[in-house]
Amino acid sequence: MSGELAPPAPGPFGGGLPPLAQSLHDGVLQTLAMARIQLGRALAGPGPLPRELGTELKELIDREIANLRDLIDGSALPAPPQPDLPSALTATAEDLQSATGIDIRVESRGAPRGRWSANDLIAYRILREALHNTAKHSGAEHAWVTVAGGRDRLVCVVSDDGRGFEPAATGPHFGLTGMYAQAREAGGYLAVRSRRTGTYVTLSLPRSPRPKGPYGSRGPSGPNGLNASGRSSVSKTSSRPDGEARR
Repeated sequence: MSGELAPPAPGPFGGGLPPLAQSLHDGVLQTLAMARIQLGRALAGPGPLPRELGTELKELIDREIANLRDLIDGSALPAPPQPDLPSALTATAEDLQSATGIDIRVESRGAPRGRWSANDLIAYRILREALHNTAKHSGAEHAWVTVAGGRDRLVCVVSDDGRGFEPAATGPHFGLTGMYAQAREAGGYLAVRSRRTGTYVTLSLPRSPRPKGPYGSRGPSGPNGLNASGRSSVSKTSSRPDGEARR
């Protein structure tokens, strides 16, 4: 069992979800999924549920109610409170490790510290989804996140030692679809590979966002991702991996 997951074809929203649906998925659904895992682990243990867990879940629900109100008002999801991409990924890893027991290590080489730079927020949302997929589906004991920042490009890898999955048998998946679409929209690419020894997600993004014209970064897209000139509006490198992801 091994192979690379084929990226979805571009659609009306670049192959991803409508903006509101993407925000709901990346915010409320991810948080509720982690709360369910956390609650399930507590219920599997002996004795009554810890009071601290009840307090933590109440705070989580209050936070998501506030986020839903912001979305209803037309506001975007808030940026992470951490000062930069490595710090935000470390905080996400710590939260997931606490909820699931998976040992998650984050390594950063060359990524800017103390500020959010260009496509960093897009990278964060894609990598956060990859980590949530590991937590929900992989059965892994360990996961690793590597962020390498160069002058022109940001290359990130999320890998785990879970059971993997069969790419050919994988149907539509909101999270994966959104990950591919966000990478493509930003002028980068995403590669998802799975083996019996785990899953590897490789993300490569330009450091600077792709310039946007009157139709956004893809141009005026029509059916099958074609623009008004009849040419493909998708970067030719959007689904080509830059070498094998390292475990």
